[in-house]
Amino acid sequence: DLKDGDEIRVGATHLKVSVEGGAAACSQCGRPIADDERERCEWVGGTWLCEACRRGTVTRGPGPTGAPGPTLGPTGLEDGEELPEGSVIGDYRIESLLGQGGMGAVYLARGRADGRKIALKLMLPQTQVDEAAQEIFLREIEVTRALRHPNIVELLEFGKHEGRFYFALEYCPGGNADDLLRSRNKPLGLPVVLRLAAGALEGLAAAHTAGFVHRDIKPDTLLLAADGSPKLADVGLAKSFQQAGLSGMTATGAVAGTFFFMPREQLTNFRQVRPVSDVWSMAATLYYLLTAEYARDFDSQPDPLAVILRGGVVPIRDRDPFLPDDLAAVIDRGLQDDPDLRYPTAGEFVTALRRVL
Repeated sequence: DLKDGDEIRVGATHLKVSVEGGAAACSQCGRPIADDERERCEWVGGTWLCEACRRGTVTRGPGPTGAPGPTLGPTGLEDGEELPEGSVIGDYRIESLLGQGGMGAVYLARGRADGRKIALKLMLPQTQVDEAAQEIFLREIEVTRALRHPNIVELLEFGKHEGRFYFALEYCPGGNADDLLRSRNKPLGLPVVLRLAAGALEGLAAAHTAGFVHRDIKPDTLLLAADGSPKLADVGLAKSFQQAGLSGMTATGAVAGTFFFMPREQLTNFRQVRPVSDVWSMAATLYYLLTAEYARDFDSQPDPLAVILRGGVVPIRDRDPFLPDDLAAVIDRGLQDDPDLRYPTAGEFVTALRRVL
């Protein structure tokens, strides 16, 4: 079936499908979009983004250099509401809230049988998604659970609780790379970033080899185990959503929440995102950890989407002239707007990094 945003090419003829009927709402904050706002608030995949969310006015707070942090959406709970300590989800008992984001909330929990600490991700209720699509998603996520690598957060179990998907994940007590950067309030330094980069890229390379594209790499999804080793989170979730046709569940978490680490093609052709797109996001993440600034000049205008579509990045040595030339060349290549000019996979990216260490 044709859907909003589909494109059809027949010879020299190019048709784009646009579905304009029905109520429109911001995929980030849920605010209704009036008919006269639709054109300027048009987003991807038949969704809309209101002007406030496009400007990034709903943020986690300023980044280390005063730039706006990654945009977050609703949590699915009323303001200030969270699951109380002792709540039971599946075989797990909630202990505390670890964080909230555009797709739900993550809690520290323990297995009721063995007492093991886990991270429990409880996703937003999606009443508009039919049961058949949800069952397809659960089958797809079963494949994701088979993905095992020392640098990928392990998916232990998944299911549904009161109409909401939940995931029991390996608990990483070190937080994430963005937390680490903010706690130091300065760039992390070359040795730390390269160690994190090498491990994360090894995990990403394994995911690419297994046929998964992450689609949402950023400092928040680079977690730290108890020994400080990097663990890439949420690998395979975006593919599973897409395979199941649950695109409405990813509009906020996998697109609108990642402006600052998003390759241009993720805006212009989201359905065709490939491993080379993850390379851009990983290079942007390394750039941020090394400089405490974003790769693009988001201060140049208020609409981050316009900055992304315009293309171009600030060469990393313009941010830190003391970085080695050969390392800067590797990161700058990973940030090329043209996917054909980047490293095509995470494996080739990490190989190039190791050559200059």
